Amino acid sequence: MQSHLTHPADHSDTIRVVGARQNNLNNVTVEIPKRRLTVCTGVSGSGKSSLIFGTIAAESQRLVNETYSTFIQGFMPQTTRPNVDQLAGLTTAIAIDQESLPANPRSTVGTVTDALALLRILYSRVGTPHIGGPQAFAFNVASVQASGRITVTKGDKPTSVHREFSMTGGMCPTCQGRGEVTDFVLSELYDAKKSLEDGALNVPGYSMEGWYGRLFRAAGLPMAKRIADYSAEEL
Repeated sequence: MQSHLTHPADHSDTIRVVGARQNNLNNVTVEIPKRRLTVCTGVSGSGKSSLIFGTIAAESQRLVNETYSTFIQGFMPQTTRPNVDQLAGLTTAIAIDQESLPANPRSTVGTVTDALALLRILYSRVGTPHIGGPQAFAFNVASVQASGRITVTKGDKPTSVHREFSMTGGMCPTCQGRGEVTDFVLSELYDAKKSLEDGALNVPGYSMEGWYGRLFRAAGLPMAKRIADYSAEEL
C-alpha cells in the first residue's frame, strides 16, 4: 500500500538511460525523474556533459528535428543518434550551454530560452486577471500612457477626435527591470557637519581656494553655513 505522505512529484515519469557510452561514458544506466530539480555533479572529465548534453539533450533535439519535413531538415544541422542502448521517456528539452549570458542584466534563463514569454501567457490566462495582459507580467516591459488627437475618416469626411492609450507593463519604474539602482550617495560627496569654507566637499579638486570657491561665492551660497543647515533651495 502506497503511503499518503508520498510527494505528488514522486509519481511522475522518469527519463531512463540504459548503457550510455557517449564519449567517456562507460555503460552508464540512470533514471532521472521528471518535474523535479536534479543536479548532475562530478569531477572534471567524469562525463557530466556527455550524459546531459551529449546523450539526453542531443537525442531529444534529434527527435524534435525528425518531426519537420524533409525539406526543412535539409537546412538544419545533421545529428546522429547518441551511443546508447536505450533512451526512454524523453520529452522536448531546452539546453542552455555553458557560455556567459549577455551583459544586459535583464537577460535570464527565461529570456534566453523564450520560456519567460510562455510563462507570461500562462499566468495571464490561468490566473485571475487583475492588472492587465501578458505584458503586465514582464519585468522588461514598461507601463505606457499616451493621449492626443487623431484623424478618423468616416465616409468622405475626416474628423479629429481625442484618444487615450495605456498599457500596463511589469517593469519597476525605479530600477527599470534591472533589479538594482545606481545613484549618488550624498554622504560620500560632502560632510553635512561642515561648511564649504571648512572643506565640506569630499570630491577631489573641489577646493574653495580655487575656481569652484569663487563660483559658489558668486552664486550667493552661505560659505560659513553648515551643509546640514542648508535649505532645499540652497542644496
